[in-house]
Amino acid sequence: MPNEEMGDRRMPQPAGVASGVVIASVAGFLGFVALSMTGLFFYLRSAAPDAFTAKVEHPFPAPELQKNPQGDLQDFERNQRATLSVYGWVDRSKGIARIPIEQAMQIVAARGARAYDAPDQPAMAPASASTDGGRP
Repeated sequence: MPNEEMGDRRMPQPAGVASGVVIASVAGFLGFVALSMTGLFFYLRSAAPDAFTAKVEHPFPAPELQKNPQGDLQDFERNQRATLSVYGWVDRSKGIARIPIEQAMQIVAARGARAYDAPDQPAMAPASASTDGGRP
């Protein structure tokens, strides 16, 4: 007597889903997607012919590593010390020369309070001095 215990409650309605309609709807949707993708494929192939070709990759060149970095650093420092300890021209046309660091430090120390003033300009002879102000 299970129905009598439940009282006036009704039994659930049986499933009345038409499976043929569901299958046809899903098949129609999948067919639409397949046709759309095929149409897009042909459109893209005609609009951009290089879209489906593989691009050639150009690899980066191998790094050129130092074989002896400590030796290279020692050579660099030796060249720097040699440059900083001798006389030489920086710009001969403008009359700018370099002097050894030791001598430069002695000159700066000898200037005293004027040590950081602008350096004196070298007296340069004019290249072509004329009495009429350089007019031809």
